[in-house]
Amino acid sequence: MSAVVDLHQTEPGLPVEHPWLALSRWRMAWRATLGLITVGLCIVMVMAVFDLGTGDPKPGMVLSLAGFGAPQLLVFVLVAAVLGPWLRRYYPFSQALLFGGIGVGAAFVLAVPFEVVAQLADPSPWGGGLLLVLMIAGLPFFLTGAIGYGLAIWSVTRKGARVFWPLLAAVLALYVTLWTLHAIGAST
Repeated sequence: MSAVVDLHQTEPGLPVEHPWLALSRWRMAWRATLGLITVGLCIVMVMAVFDLGTGDPKPGMVLSLAGFGAPQLLVFVLVAAVLGPWLRRYYPFSQALLFGGIGVGAAFVLAVPFEVVAQLADPSPWGGGLLLVLMIAGLPFFLTGAIGYGLAIWSVTRKGARVFWPLLAAVLALYVTLWTLHAIGAST
C-alpha cells in the first residue's frame, strides 16, 4: 500500500483564529515592511560593529548600506501585497522561506532590463553590475526577507506585539543614534 502525499497545501498552516489570516493584503504588506526594516537595520548595525574592528573602519559607508536595501524593500513590499494572501495557506516557516526566495527572484527579474539598458548605453567589459551585486547580496536579502516576514507574522499576535513594537523602536533609535554619532565624529 502506498501513501500519496499532496504537496499543494490548501488549508491555512496557521490556526483558524490566528490574526494573520484576517489581514488584508495591504495590512500584510505594511506589517512585512516593518518586519523587513527591523531586520535590515539590525543586519546593517551588526555589519557596522564588525567594521569598527577593521584596520580602516568606515562606519558611514556601512550605515549607508540601509539605503542600498531600499529598492529591495520595495520589491518585498510588492511581493507581500501580491502574494501575501496566497502564502497564508502555508505554515509560517514555509511562508517566510517562500517570501524570501520569491523576493530575491523578483529582484533579479526586475534587474535584467536595467542591466540590458546599462550595457547598451555604456558597454563595459565587466558587465552585469547590478546582477553581480544582487548575487553577492542575494543571501543577506533572502535572510532579511525570510526573517522579516516571519517577524511580521508573529507581530500580529498579542505576545508578538508586546515584543515587536519596542524592538522596532529600539532598532530605529539605535540606528539614528549611530548616524548621529558618526555625523558628530565626522564634523570634528
